[in-house]
Amino acid sequence: MASHGNYTAEKVAFPSHGETLVGVVYRPKGDGPFPTAVLLGPYSFEKEQAPTHYATRLADEGFLALAFDPRTVGESSGEPRRLENPKMKNEDAVSALDYLLTRPDVDAERVFGLGICQGGPEMLDIASYDARIKAVAAVTGYYRDRETDLFMIAAGVSENPFDAATAPTSEELEALLAARLERARQAKALYEKTGEVIYKPLVDPNLGDRKTGSEAGLPGPLVWSWYGSWTLKGWENRYAIMSDLDHFDYTTVPGVARLDKPALVVHSDSCMNPAAARRHFESIPTADKKLIWENGTNHFQYYDQPDVVDRTVGHAADWFRQHIS
Repeated sequence: MASHGNYTAEKVAFPSHGETLVGVVYRPKGDGPFPTAVLLGPYSFEKEQAPTHYATRLADEGFLALAFDPRTVGESSGEPRRLENPKMKNEDAVSALDYLLTRPDVDAERVFGLGICQGGPEMLDIASYDARIKAVAAVTGYYRDRETDLFMIAAGVSENPFDAATAPTSEELEALLAARLERARQAKALYEKTGEVIYKPLVDPNLGDRKTGSEAGLPGPLVWSWYGSWTLKGWENRYAIMSDLDHFDYTTVPGVARLDKPALVVHSDSCMNPAAARRHFESIPTADKKLIWENGTNHFQYYDQPDVVDRTVGHAADWFRQHIS
């Protein structure tokens, strides 16, 4: 266990659906039990990325916080490696809650969820059915509806997916998505028959062709601007392409529309598909919700830019404290 100023860092392991997840608990110094937060990160995340930036700052704010690797990723077990399956990640977050509530330093009546990028709406979804989460925060979310998934495809083949004059047409995007799903179906059939896993790069600095797409999961210079540096730090730049079947089959729309917990949404016009963020926020039925809109802050700044993360964690910590009974 390492000590860092106002908190200690404890490496932990816990079970999830037959596998072992590895994480780090950031525990405030002093006597517990503490209010507690579980973290989910962006598409393809490992715990050392955005979740650790948020978890350490939450610990500074007096919250015990857990950042973990989901199944098939990082230090956690699970095969085949590098599956991008949001449903599995949601299950792993529930397993993380199971683990946290076995700890005597966790206050079971003060448990919160925070997610960044895809982890944001996933955490809203989880909070809609897991009664243990008392309040939730979603930051710079990749809000999972059809339009946003097509926007992700567009960003991989167009320098400006917001420009209707130059961006791919809806017909072109539907064709690119259909081709990507067919590629995934063939890969899954091969895996089920032979055990062979087909991998492609997760990120690539080059845009894909607007007619044929790209082999990469998240192509283009915009995504590379953040992920690229991680390829130099040992982060595994590949994904099992059969993952696309599970990824594109998942939506956060129904869960968010059932959410009756206090919910904080932090977003910006410079984040991924702001219209989807507003739609999701408006669909949350509870009156106890708050939208913080910060124009001028781009999507990836919320991942790890120190001043932006400091400010955002301050918003989340204040929100959680307001809902400590």
